[in-house]
Amino acid sequence: MYTLKSIVQRGTMLGAAGALLVAAVVPASSAFADALNPLTERSLALSSSAPGYTDTDGSGNAETAYSPAGSGPNGKKTGQTFTFKVSTNSSVSPAIKAFTLQYCTTAAGNCFAPGDNTGDASPNGDSDLSDSTRLDNATSHPLGKSDLDVVGTFANTTTTAAAVGGQFQVLVGGVAQNGWSIETINAEDHITHTAPTGVTTGKKNMIRLTNGTGINPAAGEVVQIVFKASTSAYITNPGSGSFFVKINTYKTDALNQLIPNIPSTANTNIVDGGVTVANVMTDSIHITTKVLETMSFSVGTENRDTTALTGGNVHGTCDPILAPNDNRLNLGNPNAEYSLETTRAWDVNSYWRLSSNSSGGATVYYSGNTLANTVGDEIAEVGETKAASTPGTEQFGLGFVDAGLDTFDGAFTTLVSAPNSRHKTPESFPFRTLSTQTSGKYAIGTLPAQPISTNYNAATGSLYDDTDPSSVQPGTAQFAFQKSSLTTPVPIAQQNDQVISCATAKMRYVGNIGADTPAGVYTTKINYLAAPQY
Repeated sequence: MYTLKSIVQRGTMLGAAGALLVAAVVPASSAFADALNPLTERSLALSSSAPGYTDTDGSGNAETAYSPAGSGPNGKKTGQTFTFKVSTNSSVSPAIKAFTLQYCTTAAGNCFAPGDNTGDASPNGDSDLSDSTRLDNATSHPLGKSDLDVVGTFANTTTTAAAVGGQFQVLVGGVAQNGWSIETINAEDHITHTAPTGVTTGKKNMIRLTNGTGINPAAGEVVQIVFKASTSAYITNPGSGSFFVKINTYKTDALNQLIPNIPSTANTNIVDGGVTVANVMTDSIHITTKVLETMSFSVGTENRDTTALTGGNVHGTCDPILAPNDNRLNLGNPNAEYSLETTRAWDVNSYWRLSSNSSGGATVYYSGNTLANTVGDEIAEVGETKAASTPGTEQFGLGFVDAGLDTFDGAFTTLVSAPNSRHKTPESFPFRTLSTQTSGKYAIGTLPAQPISTNYNAATGSLYDDTDPSSVQPGTAQFAFQKSSLTTPVPIAQQNDQVISCATAKMRYVGNIGADTPAGVYTTKINYLAAPQY
């Protein structure tokens, strides 16, 4: 995995004047969280980072085999995985009997559920939602808007079973725990507020998990809470922007103690907590290509496939990144309606950019199907192991190329930062990054390869070798792609040591077909997911 290196250098100044103590809170936790035992190494992985009004595949069809609930393109029906370490040693006592997960627009202070639907669920600023003017998601989805909402009821799995669609698990050290119940409620601060920052949604923005017996993780042990989406039990992403989830653990399962209007420092039943994880909505990359109709017929006396060939001939098998044109890319020959060919490879590029103040860095995943048409024909995925682009052989793959080699228009320069400056130019991922030099300036440096990105780090190079006019040989560029990422996102980049001020990746996609690839229009949607770790 390539490391998304940060150029932010953390500094500390200590000073004393009598008995005066001055503290500053970085907005990554609730107010007064230092009075609690925090959950550490926190992350939230979404099954889809697409907006909650989106559930279509590359052909624009809603919730198909290529965009099912819990898949990358489906932001309307998502699953989520929370991962963190506990601080308190509960191996003896107190047992953890409850978790609360409260979704808010900010990391601290009053909580309003994320979303961009119009209207206000509590126009009078009280807890009575009967006078709500808020549009529901069913009405807002066609308008390109959505509010976060927890829909349906997730069932708890058994100790040994893995979670499937519509189920949730609580795991301690990777082992699923029995006996958990779930309840979802609206937990917004219904106070006098002023639009738009104080608008309430009325949606279910808090999950409460309870267990009368409880669990006993040791200090520093990893806990995971996993929600797998189905068509009837799922979490709808907000329509735009970032959101935060406030996490607390409790030594009681009494619901009257698992409410947000008890200050964290005043609730003596809280074991660890007062902290948040964050995530943000992004749109998909749409790729469309075409395989043209062809026919070949010949008469002869020798079978080409059993005749010795000369000349090395071989047989193939029969600020944010801008998003113009809705992130749509056409893959193929531009002079032939962007169609693919058996004699040469074609490629297109996209970008993603990430910044996060999570001290534990972040992991980036991709999710999507290989190129497919609406009747089920698919262009073969390259697979988990990188392989060279080979015209005449069905392939769809992706990989990193060096965004640092792009020609920019002067919108920013390389050396702009003074020592300790917070203003820095975008880093290029994965081959280039900005790093601190002894001069105090920030210069371009090269990132070393990391193991998990190995199959995606060699996409720079030629797509095919056409130096021999009698043959098309594989190129030097190598790609990988797993269509299983549609429901199980594949990690391709990680920086787990420090904050990420700004990292930019340039992705390269390749398409090849064989002589027997069925004709048709092929599409896919690739989602990139970022999971910060706090």
